[in-house]
Amino acid sequence: MTADVVRIRRRDAVLAALETFRRIHPAISLTSVRAFLYVAENPGINVTELGLACGLTDAGASRVARALAGPGIDRALPPSLDLLECVVSADDPRERLLWLSARGQGLVEHIEQLIAARTPITLPVLSEDEAAPLRATRSH
Repeated sequence: MTADVVRIRRRDAVLAALETFRRIHPAISLTSVRAFLYVAENPGINVTELGLACGLTDAGASRVARALAGPGIDRALPPSLDLLECVVSADDPRERLLWLSARGQGLVEHIEQLIAARTPITLPVLSEDEAAPLRATRSH
């Protein structure tokens, strides 16, 4: 495609946030993004609660948390994104509490700036000739 054919639209905050996650790790899953955002909204959430929030088993939530944490935690999993910290609970040594790491807090601040900017997706204004094929292919 040539530059004349490609139209670049501005992203809204959600899409811009997803693109930010993709820059951190291109293969990041939506489950990992959701887990990160649940921790951001619920600092100190435990792995079981994270699993319930994300619709994961305890084992699945543990795997996601260990992949989002840094390489310095016990039993870290790749890609070790250093977005979360897993802390052993003072009340129960079997329980792991999840907090944002410094890098994770920076990511949340960036996402909050994107939301504050409220950049909407705007559709281009099409001429009648450009709009006709779109109307013909639209499903009802």
